[in-house]
Amino acid sequence: MEYVLLIGYSALFLSFVYFSKRFYTPSISNKIWTSLAFIKICAALLYSWLNTQIPTFYDSSFYFREGEIVYSALNENPFYYLQLLIGPNNYFPEPEHLCTYIDQLGLWYDFTGYTIVRVNAFFRLFSAGFISVHFLLFSFLSFIGAFYLFKFFERETTLSEYLIVFGIFLIPGTLLWTSGLHKDALVVFAIGILLYNFERVTTYFSWFRFFWVLIAFLLLVNVRGYLVLAVLPALGAYYWDKKSNVKAVVPYVTILVVMIAVVLVYDCIIPDGYRLANKINIIQKSFLNADGNTSFEIEAIRNSWWSMISAFPSNFLNAFIYPMYNQCYNDWCRLASVESILLCLFIILGFVKVKFKYIFDNSIALFSLSLGFYLMAIIGLVVNNSGAIVRYRSVAVLFIFIGFLISFQKTSKLK
Repeated sequence: MEYVLLIGYSALFLSFVYFSKRFYTPSISNKIWTSLAFIKICAALLYSWLNTQIPTFYDSSFYFREGEIVYSALNENPFYYLQLLIGPNNYFPEPEHLCTYIDQLGLWYDFTGYTIVRVNAFFRLFSAGFISVHFLLFSFLSFIGAFYLFKFFERETTLSEYLIVFGIFLIPGTLLWTSGLHKDALVVFAIGILLYNFERVTTYFSWFRFFWVLIAFLLLVNVRGYLVLAVLPALGAYYWDKKSNVKAVVPYVTILVVMIAVVLVYDCIIPDGYRLANKINIIQKSFLNADGNTSFEIEAIRNSWWSMISAFPSNFLNAFIYPMYNQCYNDWCRLASVESILLCLFIILGFVKVKFKYIFDNSIALFSLSLGFYLMAIIGLVVNNSGAIVRYRSVAVLFIFIGFLISFQKTSKLK
């Protein structure tokens, strides 16, 4: 039955991509889009297999099992299932009629983790309980988001469409980590929908497009809330540049400075428990206290911005250099370490070869690089686990790669 569902859903997925007008683009044929969809399916099935073979991949199984718990409520009362599926979580007092299920849900009190549980509980309606089918369905969402990312960059740059396709779909780490049952697939889905519709709204306002901007933004908040710290300033600068005639670099530098000032003022006037510095400190502690066979030592940050500034240089580099080849214990880790080496070489080459005046005049290059490096800064500051870094940076690498390629152009396509 599992193989029947996998073949059936894959055929449906590929047929939809090939025949649907939504996946039509003048520059890339339907055959190529269908081939890319097939590659995403293969990556999802590889990810599913790795989930059963390597302990560090077990997060996906945990999300799946919790989705099964929510789904099991359907047998007792469909209303209980719907309440667990779309109702609020992490509140007190807990509904007495749901306590049987909540007591089994380790992620009920995790705002972002429970979002993945909700998606799995919904997909369980169609999967017959096979985790591999969930991987496939997550990869389809990721493909949709990646497609709309392509449409965003195609509209906004004169970069070769095939280079855009490579950067979004075919960088090995990004391809694998955004094709599985995890948050990264939903991040790509949300960011792709968000950027494409935001660009459309800023060009010609439409309530329909604005609705999708809100939906994608809310999904992003619910999947990985910290990404908002990177996405909002980048979007604000992009919008300012698009609606003004100032030099492209001005909005990005100004909004970065203003954002830092606002955060510092905010942290000075509110109670300690609500300070952003405290939230970042708590996130890092959760990583430091977690058991992991790919963990490494990092400089701990305290509940202060000075501590974070002190730790930033070394911690920031961790997001690029880990996992290190000499510290790897299996071939999959070594492959990830090779990607780290190639990423560092690419960035060094980019900074050496690019003309910075092109970057400063190119809004989309600034947008992509700022978003990519914002994400890497957040990851490096708090994460001390190589496996987590490789997965978390998969989206950031996409934007850094495209950002540097765009930087060799004098200007972006649209202003």
